Amino acid sequence: MSSVYGLRLLGKPRVRITIVVLVAVIVVAYRAYQLAYLTTQPQWGYDLSFYWTAAQHLIHGEPIYSLAQLSGPYAPQGQDGFLYPPPFAALMIPLAALTPDARAAEWIWSALGAAILVITVLGLVRSEELGERFSMLGGRGRWLLVAAAFAFPPVIGELSIGNVHLLLMGLFTLAWLGIRRGDRTGDAMAGIGLGVAAVIKVFPGVLLVWLLATRRYRAAVAMVAAALALVVVTLPFTGIEPWLQYPRVLGNLSAVYDTTDTISPAIWLAPYLGFTTARWLVLGLGVVLVVWSARRSGREAVPAISFATAVVVSVLIAPNIFHHYLAIFVLPLILGLAAGVPLRWLALAYLLMSGGQQPAFGEFAWIVNRVLPTAGALVLLASLALTRRPAEAASPAGTLRGDAVAHR
Repeated sequence: MSSVYGLRLLGKPRVRITIVVLVAVIVVAYRAYQLAYLTTQPQWGYDLSFYWTAAQHLIHGEPIYSLAQLSGPYAPQGQDGFLYPPPFAALMIPLAALTPDARAAEWIWSALGAAILVITVLGLVRSEELGERFSMLGGRGRWLLVAAAFAFPPVIGELSIGNVHLLLMGLFTLAWLGIRRGDRTGDAMAGIGLGVAAVIKVFPGVLLVWLLATRRYRAAVAMVAAALALVVVTLPFTGIEPWLQYPRVLGNLSAVYDTTDTISPAIWLAPYLGFTTARWLVLGLGVVLVVWSARRSGREAVPAISFATAVVVSVLIAPNIFHHYLAIFVLPLILGLAAGVPLRWLALAYLLMSGGQQPAFGEFAWIVNRVLPTAGALVLLASLALTRRPAEAASPAGTLRGDAVAHR
């Protein structure tokens, strides 16, 4: 086979890079076409419309949570009212004040998400020295990783629907860069990133467990302080009443009624255990896994892998997860690559999570919509959780500056 001219060419680095670049250009162009098409569809800015509406309600002194949410169980699909903690509605006030409707606001929100994605990927390439470790990612090759991020279908879904997961990914990345520093400034960065994330959505709060389990106590204190500071700063805009209502809103949250692209472990288990039991079981198992990953075998865990594991767990413990939530996993995929997780497992997870709604498959669409993305998320989680420190222990993500004093 080596005598075949075409196959011999594949052995040349320049030819391989040319092929990869060509494939990246084709796939990204196709994703751009998909996104352009989605801007004309009803789902454009669908999730953002709830944030925009909640901010409008605050502007006009109206409640952000609905009577249905406060009265009893409700499904978080097409519901009246806001789903998140009150401060996030206050943070959306500038966007709501500047734009005439949610569909117009989505253009700004989508551009912001795309910018966060680019900054995150390029920042991680630099911080994890991926260009030095992988020749293909050196120099302008770093844009190949950016292309892979934009080619990830959950990212396109996130950009079109206007949820908060690219923002959360950026905050998680800020936290990781702070953890890498291993000093007081780094602890503040980590605490601010995770504290703000936990006030935007509830599930990032599990990262506090990771900070405590790894004895990063200064960062844990900074996380709580940042969350409280955001609550105090936004209190003049939200008032006290939404905070009195939010525990009921959270407690009344029920399972989704349309599971077309729902990949939550809790939803998979709900038919057998009941939604409430499944929800708490998944949460409990997630917390145990975060602690185990952080503390296993004394100090054997690679910090990047341990943090990436905690990020994946933080998403999977949410009671209702949709395909576009997986946009956050761009971060753990890159951290896994940097820390020595076998590329074949990362590639498999990436491909499996590239499903989404495929109505052309008819009655078997649920396999592509739900089974494959769920399997991909679990493959990523398993590959991270089971990877141990490489024998050479030379990866930039394997040993952090100041790691010897990070376990405070």
